[in-house]
Amino acid sequence: MLRRWFALALLGLLLFAGAAKVISVVTSHSPARPVHQPGPLVVVSMPTLTWSEVSPRRTPTLWSLARRGAVAAQTSRTLSAHSCSTQSWLTFSAGVRTVLGRSAWQAPQVLPGDCPEGPLPMQRLDGSADFIFWSSWRQQTLARDEPADIGRLGTVMQATGQCITAAGPYAALGAATEDGVVAHYSSSPDAVDLSACPVTFISLDRPDDGYLSRLLRRLPADATLAVSGMADDAKGATLLALVVAGPGLPHGLLTSPSTQQPGFVQTTDLSALVLARAGDGAPNLPEGRTPVVRPVAGATAPIAHVTGLSRALDLEQPFVPTFFGLFLGSAGVATLVGLVWWWLARRGQAARGEPRTIPAPLRWWFAVIAAMCGAMPMATFLVGMAPWWRAVYPRTTLSLGILGISAAAAALALLGPWRRWVAGPTVFLLVTTLFVIAEDVVHGSRLQFTSLLGLQPVYGGRFFGQGNVGYALYATSALLLAALLAGRLIDAGDRRLAATTVVLIGLAAVVVDGYPSWGADGGGPVAMIPAFAYLALNAAGLSLTWKRVAAIAGSTLVVVGSFAVLDYLRPPRYRTHLGDFVAQLRQTGQPTGLEKIFTLNWQMLTASWLNAGVVLLLVLLMLVLVMPRVVGRPVQPLLQQVTFLGYGLSAVAVCWLLGFLANDSGTGIPPSGLMVVLPVMVLLAACLPGPAGARTGLRQLNGSGSETMETARARAAVIRRR
Repeated sequence: MLRRWFALALLGLLLFAGAAKVISVVTSHSPARPVHQPGPLVVVSMPTLTWSEVSPRRTPTLWSLARRGAVAAQTSRTLSAHSCSTQSWLTFSAGVRTVLGRSAWQAPQVLPGDCPEGPLPMQRLDGSADFIFWSSWRQQTLARDEPADIGRLGTVMQATGQCITAAGPYAALGAATEDGVVAHYSSSPDAVDLSACPVTFISLDRPDDGYLSRLLRRLPADATLAVSGMADDAKGATLLALVVAGPGLPHGLLTSPSTQQPGFVQTTDLSALVLARAGDGAPNLPEGRTPVVRPVAGATAPIAHVTGLSRALDLEQPFVPTFFGLFLGSAGVATLVGLVWWWLARRGQAARGEPRTIPAPLRWWFAVIAAMCGAMPMATFLVGMAPWWRAVYPRTTLSLGILGISAAAAALALLGPWRRWVAGPTVFLLVTTLFVIAEDVVHGSRLQFTSLLGLQPVYGGRFFGQGNVGYALYATSALLLAALLAGRLIDAGDRRLAATTVVLIGLAAVVVDGYPSWGADGGGPVAMIPAFAYLALNAAGLSLTWKRVAAIAGSTLVVVGSFAVLDYLRPPRYRTHLGDFVAQLRQTGQPTGLEKIFTLNWQMLTASWLNAGVVLLLVLLMLVLVMPRVVGRPVQPLLQQVTFLGYGLSAVAVCWLLGFLANDSGTGIPPSGLMVVLPVMVLLAACLPGPAGARTGLRQLNGSGSETMETARARAAVIRRR
């Protein structure tokens, strides 16, 4: 037994490491190069500009710039799902997402066309300008949970002897100093003086390629030019276009340590680009990082990449409720057909005086439905390996791709050699789900970035690492896998090996999820470590005492703190939120950011009555486990026949509860984890032998199996007691 265990563990490690190496080679790219600014910097805002509007015929000047410069899709999200020019320019000025007035959670959903007119600066005789209410605006933005220092760009540039010229009222918002003063201001972009200051901000009312052509004729030869979509304004929330061109700037994809996605940046990264001119005097922004360029061969290859990325994300996000409505609705109809079939079969058996058993075809029916539903989350990740967005009917192609991958995974689960074990098909699906998510996280979350169940970067709060939905799928799969494998070892009489298996799976899962260069997840390990510790103690046959609870809590704090300190030791521009938390703790002595977790969770819970169901879901799961004979009677036979499954579900409940409390937007963790738990329960029930199987040697769904006689007798005794 021990040799076989070592062999399987080593094989799993080699498979993961080998796949990681292959993926690294296939996805390798040229080293990133910095964006040098040898001369002045000019930033031009063309609100609502997207890559779908950039073409040789429609925007020849911008197309020419993109063919020789660096390009990216830009997210303009501020504190709401839709960005207006006022808040986008204030975010640009502060280097932190912000908005004037009520916060996004308190305000109604902003719709296209709802953006108010921007405030106008008061122009002075000397060519400068100021905003009358700037001090009150600054008090508002600094008083938020995440303070935003509007005027940061203008103040830092002024301190380094580099003034900022603004042309257009919105540009003045970005150029103003902390006292609301703009050094040089022109209300008309056509009248801007490009020689007045080393930095110039220009805000247009709309995309205007003609203006860009006229501007290029006046631009100094050593100038760096950035053209940005900047804000959604009259359009729905979408990804905008960004082009940066200048002398010595390589042609390729812009990226940033804040997003870690090639061809994708956020507005605060543009703030960092401006602040980079201050050299060592540049402040470290909480969100933005200075962009770099990944050189790409081919004049139009970078444009094709960002255009495809923008199209994929714009198509995918609104399609999420439609797809899951259709998928879950189809699964519900198929389940209803199976239940009617079961009812008719039971009536026929009763009429013939036969024992009431589940026919084998009906078991197959439920097994296929459960296996496809269990494979669906993984399929939403894998489908991103193909450019479905290029198809004539992209959403249909996306749906069929997910359905095809789910069907293939279900077939492998039910027909593979592991089918001889009752839990074999379930273990196969859990392993593949874990494998796909872990490999993706280790390699930059490229698949999670565009998945229907992924990061949702147009609206979401992170662009790499482990998102909350991905975490729920990942942690739930890891805990159930550990429980099923431990149960098999317990059946074999080796509790020590069972506990070791749980510890090793938990250790690997926590490292992948929490390591700053991979999952970069702080709340995830906080929930997973206690859940795996609880599972390991029960696998070893040990009780949970207060001393052990204290040891688990201390170990959790040490592990998560170690991840955060490791991240803090990296240079500031490469830190994630883990390292920034340690930096803030050292500077202010306050655990800045913790209150945000509870605030966001409460806001999400109270935003809709449906969200309140998350608490009910957690309570129901705990009641099923604590009061199995009262509330959990339907699943009690399954928990009795599958060794250690009940402890696995208890560990999942612990993980969901702590994950809900420890993550901002943790409200989505329990419902997402349910997409793993429900198919697992149904698939296990479909694969278990019924009473007829007990009388014929416990024939399983797919074969005679490899259970020991002792286990078979125990299962038969349980069935007879029923």
